[in-house]
Amino acid sequence: MADTVLLITKDRSITQKVRDACRELEASLTHIATLEDAAQDYTTTPPDLVLCDYATFEVVREQLPRTCVLLYTKPADSEQAIEAIKRGAIDYLVTPIETQVLAQHITVALRISRDIHVPAVYEEPDDDIAVERIIGQSPAMREVYKLIGRIAPRDVNVLITGESGTGKELIARAILHHSPRKNQPFLALNCAAIPETLIESELFGHEKGAFTGAALRRIGKFEQCDGGTLFLDEIGDIPLATQAKLLRVLQDNSFQRLGGTELITSHVRIIGATHQPLETLIEEKKFRQDLYFRLKVAAIDVPPLREREVDVVLLAHQFVRRYNKKLGADIRSFSPDVLPVLLKYPWPGNVRELENAIKAVLVVARGSVMRLEFLPDHIRKAIRPGSRDDSSKQHPTASPPTDEARLVAEKLATQPALDGKLHETATAMVEREIIRVCLARTRGQLAPAAKMLGISRTTLRKRIAHYGIRTTTSVDIDT
Repeated sequence: MADTVLLITKDRSITQKVRDACRELEASLTHIATLEDAAQDYTTTPPDLVLCDYATFEVVREQLPRTCVLLYTKPADSEQAIEAIKRGAIDYLVTPIETQVLAQHITVALRISRDIHVPAVYEEPDDDIAVERIIGQSPAMREVYKLIGRIAPRDVNVLITGESGTGKELIARAILHHSPRKNQPFLALNCAAIPETLIESELFGHEKGAFTGAALRRIGKFEQCDGGTLFLDEIGDIPLATQAKLLRVLQDNSFQRLGGTELITSHVRIIGATHQPLETLIEEKKFRQDLYFRLKVAAIDVPPLREREVDVVLLAHQFVRRYNKKLGADIRSFSPDVLPVLLKYPWPGNVRELENAIKAVLVVARGSVMRLEFLPDHIRKAIRPGSRDDSSKQHPTASPPTDEARLVAEKLATQPALDGKLHETATAMVEREIIRVCLARTRGQLAPAAKMLGISRTTLRKRIAHYGIRTTTSVDIDT
């Protein structure tokens, strides 16, 4: 029996693309403009998959709580994306949607519909809870939103990785906001900013007289945060001795204050974050492997800003709006030559660097238009390696195509079945093999392989799954 898909939309363009995708997948499609237009009761014979917008999603979830839902939406803020995934949506797509991409997502959604139940529905967050929104509509950030939506309601420890300045604490706060502990204490501690001699006291507290200068009893973060969430930033900088005590808390929710004998119980959810590769620290005997596994029950890898080009523009506008009045500026628009420069710059400091750069611009800006001359010199003069503006520098030194590459290209070009798909096929072939080679060189270790490729570990994992590459402790590149 063919899979059944119900599309709820008034948009003709979406309808046509969904119709084309379902025809390609040989799925049975029923289209209605609204749920009120339905000619039959879908609660008695629910479809395998429903496609709808966010507004309709609420009603669909109420009427068909165990049916898989795939959302389509115009570019929206992160809250909507997280809420959709959190409340049970299989995935969400940002319009306009290419038919081929749509067909791929429908395929995955239908497979999930056959194999699993829809996740549980959780309460809506209270409207009066203030939360700083994550800015980003790039594909990489949409994946992060989906992970937040899936992880937040589940009471497990989380490890957030990513370069400095990518917004790991903001991700942690988003997890809190969408979690059952959202109304409980939330404390953040930068482990790199606390001296080694004091970090144990910060975490677990100390008794009076526990060490020189301990004139009073101190209650530590774990005790203060009982029932809530503790965000440990730069967790890779915790000393080994303190790691052992932290491991005990994660194992049995108990600890002793420094210099004390009383066993204190505290039920805390840990969200750890680091810009360091903990796998490397484990190999160097600087981080406990057992603690690593206790922390990494769920993981989110935050992509660097250089992999989120569309977000650079969104963030730049957001920071202008946020700091205009505070810094006495009145920027209302960008001159045409500013945004290309912002997109070329690689932003090694990520979102934090972009924010500070916009602040610097607003300090010196005059008038209502952001002009190129306002940007810091190092940004105006920078060209991202591999960008179009840098192509003239790369071509003279680029290696000429090998005879083998030319033969492969000629062979592919002569195959009629690849007409219209030649570039896609060739690109996929090359990408698959270069990933296999890099994994072979790193003996299957993802972190160094991702570094060689110049992509994030999350992206690498997705490409490995996409191409069906088998990874163990080593990779055979000859099979």
